[in-house]
Amino acid sequence: MTYRILTFCVCCALLPTVAAADDGKPNIIVMVTDDQGYADLGCYGSKTIRTPHIDRLAAEGTRFTSYYSASSVCTPSRAAMMTGRYPKRCGATGVLFPRSTTGLSPDEITIAELLKAKGYATTCIGKWHLGHQTQYMPMRQGFDSFYGIPYSNDMSISKEFDIAEDVLLVGDCTMEQLKSDRDRYLAEYQSLRNRVPLLRGNTIIEYPVDQTTLTAKYTREAVKFIKAHKSEPFFLYLPHTMPHRPIHASADFLGKSGAGVYGDAVQEIDWCVGRILKTLEANGLARNTLFVFTSDNGPAGGAGGSAAPLRGGKFTTWEGGHRVPMVMWGPGIVASGRTCDAIVMAMDFLPTIASLVGAEVPTDRVIDGRNILPLVQGDGAAKPPHDTFYYYRANGAEIEGIRMGDWKYLRNKDRKAGDTEPVPRLFNLADDIGETTNLIDRHPEKAEQLKQTMRAFDVTLENTANTGPSRAE
Repeated sequence: MTYRILTFCVCCALLPTVAAADDGKPNIIVMVTDDQGYADLGCYGSKTIRTPHIDRLAAEGTRFTSYYSASSVCTPSRAAMMTGRYPKRCGATGVLFPRSTTGLSPDEITIAELLKAKGYATTCIGKWHLGHQTQYMPMRQGFDSFYGIPYSNDMSISKEFDIAEDVLLVGDCTMEQLKSDRDRYLAEYQSLRNRVPLLRGNTIIEYPVDQTTLTAKYTREAVKFIKAHKSEPFFLYLPHTMPHRPIHASADFLGKSGAGVYGDAVQEIDWCVGRILKTLEANGLARNTLFVFTSDNGPAGGAGGSAAPLRGGKFTTWEGGHRVPMVMWGPGIVASGRTCDAIVMAMDFLPTIASLVGAEVPTDRVIDGRNILPLVQGDGAAKPPHDTFYYYRANGAEIEGIRMGDWKYLRNKDRKAGDTEPVPRLFNLADDIGETTNLIDRHPEKAEQLKQTMRAFDVTLENTANTGPSRAE
């Protein structure tokens, strides 16, 4: 079966294949923003948010227009990205909170663990959100170090963390207040919201963290890490806190965009990209580094982000909840100047990175991702890795939709339309990217085919899902 939307890479057949750099193992940088919409970059059409450095990544690399996050909320989307598996398969079906006692199972194999086994220096700088108990934290998941916040910035503190002797106390906070907050976080969670700790490892080094400084802090740590490990291969995982609510930007960026503080925060992240590019070039690392930029899910309603021309956003299985920007850059690794409309997904990162560095993809478990390196390198003969993507409901394990080629079947509730029960819908995304016209009455046989395929996949996934103690709440 041929699908028009999967005639995918613009001018792909006209471009020569770009071989990976041969001067050592390539460095890997994966930068993930939080709740950033499909249209919130210059290279994806924004007229109010200026992102020249990310636009450069796209112009000199490949911009993906049908890239899908595995979930429309934080924890599941990150779990899938790290493991190459649908969230339900790795037991991470909902958002974790400071009161949660679970996390990504240490039995899962992460990108960091694959790379560490190949001799890579690894670090996570930014928002983790895959479990804050010691056994789930980054340094038990393949990372040599961690600097950042343990979960979303609208959450609170937890009793799990040690306190550094030289902890920086912000505002009028005292050591007694810090200890009190840590002890009473369960009973008074709501009153402590937005007061999150900054950690190094599992130790609080600043409380409550001044969120206006987070993007700059992460940038300094990232630059320092690159310089410290320039003589060896490294993996820098940089999941930014912003533009998740409450949205903050530093004084240097406030009021500088045309999209409020949301746009200011995105422009500061773009500055971070520029600083990293400058550091790579100054240290002779640019031609041997793969740089991935993406978002964990679509924009939160009312926060200022845009998924246009897509419908919906965070928490939904409309396109705007799952389809997000993704660009790959790497002179000597990534073919330049391309736009690719093939279906690719967050789960593809693990097998693709494994192929790039010569690591073995785990064979003792189902890996849903595929190696997209031929697409990334500009192989004109490369075939689309997927013709199907499955949409799972946010904060749950229920399947709600399937995309197969141009067609999307969805059984969901449109709260804005007042749906009290899930409504079956059918869209042709090639003609209706905004999911405005339900074609189910015109093509009932197509809807039934997609529904049965969706259900069969969910049964298969259920039989191979991690149902152990790491299942997210």
